[in-house]
Amino acid sequence: MSVEHTQAEEADVVFVVRPDGTVVGDDGASGTLAGALPYTGRLARRMGELVGAGDLRSLEAYGLHRLSVGVTWTPAGEGTYRAALRRLEARVLPTYMVVGAVDTSAAVSHCIDRVMTVEGVRWSSVVTAGSRVIAAAGDRRELHHLAEVGNRMLAILRSLEDQHATGFMRLHFEAGAVVGASLGRHAIVTYAVATSDDELLAVIDEVRAILAGHDLSTVPTEFDPDAPEPGAEEDPRYDEQQAREPAPQAPPPLVGARFAGAGQREPKRPRRRFGR
Repeated sequence: MSVEHTQAEEADVVFVVRPDGTVVGDDGASGTLAGALPYTGRLARRMGELVGAGDLRSLEAYGLHRLSVGVTWTPAGEGTYRAALRRLEARVLPTYMVVGAVDTSAAVSHCIDRVMTVEGVRWSSVVTAGSRVIAAAGDRRELHHLAEVGNRMLAILRSLEDQHATGFMRLHFEAGAVVGASLGRHAIVTYAVATSDDELLAVIDEVRAILAGHDLSTVPTEFDPDAPEPGAEEDPRYDEQQAREPAPQAPPPLVGARFAGAGQREPKRPRRRFGR
């Protein structure tokens, strides 16, 4: 018996959304959950392109239920979604003691660093409800897409929130996974390969506890993906990288009769008086 069949038998709700939008089975939410999946799939597939992770294979959302969705794509880029919804037992959230008043920006930076300690995490960021990336850590070469990825993850979490009350989303791609977790109206977004769900969930619980009393919308946008990492100028490898980068090229010369002699200045000749 396949894992897919086992999950289907254990699930409270099983349904399929075909490429033409028709639904086979009952999503248990009067069609609203089934209607949200194609929208979610389109958002997620673009995220895979941005992070270089390949096609979307499946997605999982954890909240009051566990939503597991397998995705297959037609050559035209239309998806078939096979979904199973299973009620979860209420999670007992651990309690954390945060000692002393902590600056919000410092708290966000600490939380990002904490997520980066999880084995397999490549980068992590915090995006506000206004789609601002207020903190990020990871390889700078992979961080140029954070604003769009964060904006799409916010949209996915919101699209499933009403029907599923999700707070944790994992999008499985061919080469890795993009994980999103709600921080109130905001979200933390992480790219990871071969991580443990239990470990990552535990760290996200800790992050939520630390940031619970902070207004993340007040944190200024200081993240610049083009800026070198702190201390990079002192690293000899930084100079080697700069040397490998091609020097900016001069603009091509202007050609054509109207541009003849453009850019060149000839010395002025003394004017000859009339009659001499």
